[in-house]
Amino acid sequence: MAKVLEATLRERNVAVSHGEALNIVARQLGLNDWNTLSARIKNDERSGARRMQALECWDFLGEHPTEFDFGLDENARYSGRRAALIRYSGAKPTRYSEVKRVFGTLMQVVSTRPYHGQRIEIAADLATEKVSNGATIWARVDGPSGNALAFDNLKDHQVSGWMFGDNGWTRRRIVIDVPPDGVKLFFGFFLKGTGAVWSADFSLTPVSADIPLTGRPHSRPPLNQSWIVPDNLDFSKVVSLVP
Repeated sequence: MAKVLEATLRERNVAVSHGEALNIVARQLGLNDWNTLSARIKNDERSGARRMQALECWDFLGEHPTEFDFGLDENARYSGRRAALIRYSGAKPTRYSEVKRVFGTLMQVVSTRPYHGQRIEIAADLATEKVSNGATIWARVDGPSGNALAFDNLKDHQVSGWMFGDNGWTRRRIVIDVPPDGVKLFFGFFLKGTGAVWSADFSLTPVSADIPLTGRPHSRPPLNQSWIVPDNLDFSKVVSLVP
């Protein structure tokens, strides 16, 4: 594009250097200069490579997943550490109306059968870069009717909860009970807003009942209110995927 611009201007007796032409192209694409555009191109190339090799057993969930860079990063934060990545740059145009609505998670769904009636700890190492609205791990246990029996995303923890801005590798842990009637266990890590979060070395381990829960005990609804029944058959009600 820069070469075409140079040639076209030269035909009209307007002389510009190749560097100036590159900067003009960058500004046409809404960026400040060629260095910014070059970095964006390299990030897009790395993002495309990640999308070509999905992480086995892990699924990405987001309201607009194509606006995220996610997957395996062989050199997380240039540390040489192999980790999973979720990044949202806030590039324009975007389908998100507000930054606080941006939400993406890499997650697993497994059977609760090996953990019935037990207290478990889910932990992972996290690192963040320029995170605007929070990032950490989360877990949820669903019952046979699809209702949540237990949930924690560390939102109420002031010291060891959500991470903002730039952080080196930091351990985060959730301790949660798995009721005997639990069916599915969901767990993973998420990014809310702009920035990037890396995760490495997830672990899931049964622990003693003496270990305190990291969240509040989940209040169970009365039995006659716990079943999911047909609803919204006319598609008039919508929900947000952002917590």
